[in-house]
Amino acid sequence: YCDWAGRRKPVVLSHHMLYGLKAGQPKMSKSDPDSAIFMEDTPEDVERKIRNAYCPAVPEEAVAGAHDEEMHLVRDDLMNPCLDYLKHILFSREGYTFSAGGKVYTEFEDVKQAFVSGAVTEELLKDRLIEEINSLLEPVRKHFQDDPTAKELLSKVRQWKKENLTASSALTRLRLRGLDA
Repeated sequence: YCDWAGRRKPVVLSHHMLYGLKAGQPKMSKSDPDSAIFMEDTPEDVERKIRNAYCPAVPEEAVAGAHDEEMHLVRDDLMNPCLDYLKHILFSREGYTFSAGGKVYTEFEDVKQAFVSGAVTEELLKDRLIEEINSLLEPVRKHFQDDPTAKELLSKVRQWKKENLTASSALTRLRLRGLDA
């Protein structure tokens, strides 16, 4: 099509699909604001979302079933979004080290093993994730605060989210044919 239309061929960048922050979510969801960390999240948003994130140290059968429908190339029975963020966001930076419990980890697999064995607790893992992710987002927050065009864009994004991503408070009654009185 591009050759025929006289257009340049697009470049497609593929990347790992991060797990959603809730149990059984094989990927983040734009329609569920608590399923992911967004660039415009406040430090308080990041803390709330990570504190509430699903974070198993052992595989759970109910969640493992969601693995069949996911878009990941490598099988991961834990489906732990906290470890996913650690591996694909923090450890993706060259030379990154993770410090927890007085120990410095230079490899993701070592942190994962320490978490699974209990040497790194869920609370400690989440504390460090909150600190590290907020540190990554701070320059973005500063840009949206200081640049007038970016500030206006962020205001529009927040307004759209407020209008479109609120949970419905209406109750819906399920009516099954032949069972309604």
